[in-house]
Amino acid sequence: MQTGRYGARRIVDMHCHVLPNVDDGAKSVEMSLQMLQIAAEEGITDMIVTPHYQSSRFFTPADVIEEMIAGLAAKAEQMGIHIRLYPGTEIYYRSGLEEQLDEGRLAAMNHTNYVLVEFSPVEDFNYIRNAMEELRGMGYIPILAHVERFQCMLEDVERVRTLKRVGCKISSNAGSIAGDYGFRIKRYTHKLLGEELIDFVGTDAHSAERRSPRMKKCVEVLYKKFEPGYVDAILYGNAERSLLEEDE
Repeated sequence: MQTGRYGARRIVDMHCHVLPNVDDGAKSVEMSLQMLQIAAEEGITDMIVTPHYQSSRFFTPADVIEEMIAGLAAKAEQMGIHIRLYPGTEIYYRSGLEEQLDEGRLAAMNHTNYVLVEFSPVEDFNYIRNAMEELRGMGYIPILAHVERFQCMLEDVERVRTLKRVGCKISSNAGSIAGDYGFRIKRYTHKLLGEELIDFVGTDAHSAERRSPRMKKCVEVLYKKFEPGYVDAILYGNAERSLLEEDE
């Protein structure tokens, strides 16, 4: 396995936009396959595919995501690309999601009760907290996508601690941890990592070019700076326990 020299026996990318022509991610099957090839070369073994849900822009029903994943996985195997793909959605939060989630029209994270949720980067913290509490009340466990993108979170780490206390999980993008988005974002994500506030890491990949599924640099930084058991957990252990159907 390519991850060996980085310390992880498995790497789960729990946030990516690799399905073709469904959102602002991959624009063709060819690009999807290029992204999967890059991911494999970066040591990624599993990807939860999370096309955007934004009610006025993007919506891919759960059954369509399943069909597209099956087709893409078959093509990847034919090319010798061995990555396990699982269904999910990155949900732009709005009130009234319960019906679509409960009826299975929106794909939760691999048929679990975990849901990946995003908001406007300038959303008010109280709105985010209330939304997370509402989802918890519905019986779902929300995962906040790319915590470092929200101004209210950057302003006060205590707000991340508050979300954790109400049962929210926290994810960060690999590029942010690696320093690809500047020193402030890197310092912030490393502060969260130092307190073990981050639960999952994803690439949030959208293409085979500028926003590609790169993970090696992030993994090297993680194992260099943070406790190995915690790094194992956020790269694959937490996902194994909560998001993935075990097949090993």
